[in-house]
Amino acid sequence: MNSYSTNRFRLLSEEEVLIPPASYVSVEFINPETKPQKGSSAEKTDHLETVAGIPRNLIIKQGELNGSKAILYADERYDFRSYYIRLSRDNGKTWRNYFTGLIVNHNYFLKLHSPYSLWKDDEHLQIEADIRRMKKPTMLPDSYPVYEIVKDNALLTLDLNEITKDSDGDGINDIEEIKMLFTNPYSNDTDEDGINDVEDKNPRYKNPDNDFTRLWEGVLYGYYEFVQKADPLNEEFNINLTTFKEDMKKQREDVPAKRLDFINSLRHKVIVTDDENLRRIEPFDEKIIFMSSKEYVSYKAFTHSYNTDIFYSKMFHCDELKDTYILLVNSDTTGYTYLIKRTSDGWNVQIIDHWIT
Repeated sequence: MNSYSTNRFRLLSEEEVLIPPASYVSVEFINPETKPQKGSSAEKTDHLETVAGIPRNLIIKQGELNGSKAILYADERYDFRSYYIRLSRDNGKTWRNYFTGLIVNHNYFLKLHSPYSLWKDDEHLQIEADIRRMKKPTMLPDSYPVYEIVKDNALLTLDLNEITKDSDGDGINDIEEIKMLFTNPYSNDTDEDGINDVEDKNPRYKNPDNDFTRLWEGVLYGYYEFVQKADPLNEEFNINLTTFKEDMKKQREDVPAKRLDFINSLRHKVIVTDDENLRRIEPFDEKIIFMSSKEYVSYKAFTHSYNTDIFYSKMFHCDELKDTYILLVNSDTTGYTYLIKRTSDGWNVQIIDHWIT
């Protein structure tokens, strides 16, 4: 078992889940007798398929106050979901996006159709929520955790001054940089490669473009012809470093372009590895956050992701074989072992073992 997957589930006490997770979140409990009736809070509702780029089915609540507009929504991911705020201070002409630091069900589930106005005042939003705790974690791939409601009458207040803090002005708030991306909230170019963290497909590590980073890019993104062999399960292909750039460009031309919209721009892949060269590749058509095994433990504890992201080992040199390496790749449901050899014009890559559950 990999070190990043050894977290042990601990059932939180009811007292623990009632404690707000951050200083910018405050909680009060609603007296049902004083709760406003539905419809008493008049907020303008747009009957559009998307609002400020957000699909309507993801929106929890929206509202406006004194020329400011806000949309509270949950993003769309297969492994966990997070709460975000889309905010305009100029009556909808321009919008900024902010991660709230809250994960769906940990420990809040924000309610739709609340009679409370989203805006509490110019600097605070409010939203009704259930306070929940996890009773049973995910045990198998494609299974889901079990939750119970601890309190169903919470009213959260979110401090926009803290949530919108973006110390380096790169368009990503400090909370998201620290909790989700592991980038530097005080530098708009974490890896100092000249590309702003928002636009950088690998914002944490600068690409040196060497033989090993090209090997990794070929393994992850290449479409190479397999060497014809007697054993069809033992796949083998060659990466030519002399023509690498031309080969990759041609191969990528046949790959369908990814859908470009606001929600997709929020998504990033997580790859767990302690290999220095893999961390420094140049991704194609996707943003990747590379994490060490130790960092991933922290990430999983925060997000409570249902699934384990892909783990790539370091490339282990074979002691008695010159320029020969072993590479292990594992996830929840599948794994590969690669045997990699340097050749006169590049790399020979063989998949010598493959398991699936």
